[in-house]
Amino acid sequence: MNQYNPVYIVSLAALLLFFTLQLSSCGTSEEPAMVDTGRPDTTSITIMSTTDLHGYVRAWDYYRDEGGLDHGMARVATLVDSVRRQEPNALLLDAGDWLQGNSFAEYFARVDEDQSHYDLLRAADYMEYDAFVLGNHEFDYGLDYLNRQIEMTSTPIIGANMFYHDSDEPAYKPYVIREVNGLEVGILGLNTPGTAVWNRSRVEGEIDFHDGTEVASRFVRKLREDEGVDVVIVLAHSAFDGDDSYTEEGVPEENFGQSIVEEVPGVDALVLGHRHRTFESIEQGKEGGFVPVIESGRWGSHLGIIELEVVQPGGEMSPMVISADTRMHSTAHAREHLEIRDLVEDKHEAVREYVNQTVATTPDEWSTEESRKKPTPAIELIHRVQLEKTGAQLSAAAAFNTNVSFGAGDIRLGDIAMLYPFENTLYKMELTGKQIREFLEYSSRFYLQPDYSGDLNINEDVPGFNYDMLSGLDYELDLNEEPGNRLTKLEYDGEPVGDEDTFTVAINSYRAVGGGGFEMLADAEVLEVIDESVRDLIINYLQEKEEITKDELAADNWRLVY
Repeated sequence: MNQYNPVYIVSLAALLLFFTLQLSSCGTSEEPAMVDTGRPDTTSITIMSTTDLHGYVRAWDYYRDEGGLDHGMARVATLVDSVRRQEPNALLLDAGDWLQGNSFAEYFARVDEDQSHYDLLRAADYMEYDAFVLGNHEFDYGLDYLNRQIEMTSTPIIGANMFYHDSDEPAYKPYVIREVNGLEVGILGLNTPGTAVWNRSRVEGEIDFHDGTEVASRFVRKLREDEGVDVVIVLAHSAFDGDDSYTEEGVPEENFGQSIVEEVPGVDALVLGHRHRTFESIEQGKEGGFVPVIESGRWGSHLGIIELEVVQPGGEMSPMVISADTRMHSTAHAREHLEIRDLVEDKHEAVREYVNQTVATTPDEWSTEESRKKPTPAIELIHRVQLEKTGAQLSAAAAFNTNVSFGAGDIRLGDIAMLYPFENTLYKMELTGKQIREFLEYSSRFYLQPDYSGDLNINEDVPGFNYDMLSGLDYELDLNEEPGNRLTKLEYDGEPVGDEDTFTVAINSYRAVGGGGFEMLADAEVLEVIDESVRDLIINYLQEKEEITKDELAADNWRLVY
């Protein structure tokens, strides 16, 4: 919990000064006018928030087809009801990434023949969210699907820094204004500009993504001066801080929360997301003010709360926020809201049936537990599919999830969705030996140098999806060295790889367009773009084989030294 009221005394002093000046001016009159100074009234505004829901409505693991998850929108709804019973002046907001993320979300976008209204948005309508902001993953299934879902929902979907290509016309509603106990509250939406990089094939030539801080400055001023709002909340799918995960020149800052606090006056609260973390703080704002900031985890794991105390002095003085409090509530022990469960029951069962389809069988037990430490058949499956589809010499892939296991027996669609959860497509690129060397050195940042125990030491600042492994050549990484000096072996067909050698490489779309900060790919030639989901390619491969064994995918081409 963070509490802050640095301007409370200043604010009251200003009020007293204002009233004193009013009385003094009255004293100059021959017949003093009666001035009703009144009593400053205060309103407490409660801002509830979620972020990065990614399709998690029920507390259900569709990959494993079992309940008991300690998160989900249905759990959030129970806490929201509790807060609303105690706090009449409450708003409910979501900071983006709600359209994609698990099999439930995928079903609506890619399987549902009825083209139904996405049940997460139906749940949002039922819960009476005041606004959802657009996140980068909202564009994963294309503009037509996104816009159709927006049309069907009554929840305001906002985002001010997205404009129709080469125009100054906002592509989506920039903000909404809510009335709270006589106060006008403006809620401004912003999305991370990285969307233009990661979803280039879906938005290029259609929507331009502008700098979040610059757009915030313009629209906060518009809300204050033109709309006359009393309180401004910025709702952004962007983290408070963090390095950009792309290298493309000209793309504005990915995580601009701190920049808004430091550069944009007139912001009373900042609700953020994108990095899947919990974060709460009271920050020193522009021109000596203060800004409460909150990020509420992911998947409905937490309900974030910001409390604002707003004084309404009356007369010519505008309302002002005089104190703030932030806190975070885990949903782990909240019961699922029965009405939300009932609302999504039909599609919930349809998704369960969908993910339990058998795509192939295997006599073996498969696991990704060791996949970031050594070659494993599970990751080699991804490599094999990418190599066969592109005809490339090499393949790059990450272990997105080290908790995947399946077999012996049926391999379900849900197993493959857990192995490959993202909507990446496939690229074929040409890389030099020098670029490959730089690629592997950069990827190895996932590991720090071993600690005193000699065990592997993970760098918590590098997510696992940014640790790529290569198939098709032999290499060793000595983790006792710093990144940049770790590659002690790099061979292709038994011969050392030279800097000027060239290779064709199969690589996913996120990485190919600059995701993860792999700068060495910026100038690499793109030979082919395959606009098919890698996950679908894996499923199709398995369906054609019908049965697969681990021996078919045995590999021993890379090794970590530590």
